[in-house]
Amino acid sequence: MVRMRYLPSVFEGDPSPLLPSMLASMAKHDIWRQMLGAGDHDEGGLLVPRVDLYRKEGKVFVEAELPGVAPDDVNIHIYHDRISLSAEKKGEDKKEDGGYFRSERFYGKVERVMPFPVEVNPDSAKASFKHGVLTVEVAENTKPLDYKKVPVTSAE
Repeated sequence: MVRMRYLPSVFEGDPSPLLPSMLASMAKHDIWRQMLGAGDHDEGGLLVPRVDLYRKEGKVFVEAELPGVAPDDVNIHIYHDRISLSAEKKGEDKKEDGGYFRSERFYGKVERVMPFPVEVNPDSAKASFKHGVLTVEVAENTKPLDYKKVPVTSAE
């Protein structure tokens, strides 16, 4: 029986000389940052903050982990049905020849848009920031939803 090879093997012979360059290449990709704890990723690969969303006593609460972010670098937009959070962790410029043996800290922008479980009143929103955790509090909408009854007429 003749064995057919469609693709040459990457590891013909001793693979150990290739390992350092493979590890360096893997370290450059965001998936490895995620595994090292830099944050979660959405479907598009963007970093998103870790968030708790819950209801309590007629209010909706959002708590987001934003360690190392200054409160002035946080943007919050509240809509009737969703919240949009974005923040930027600013860092110092690193020099490649700076003698780093390991660098796992993340600098850059994170963002997240999440639907609320109920309709809320955006005018009631309050936000506070303590120990790297952003807390947003929004009252549930207690007014009945506005609507308009539209009469149907014959087009004849």
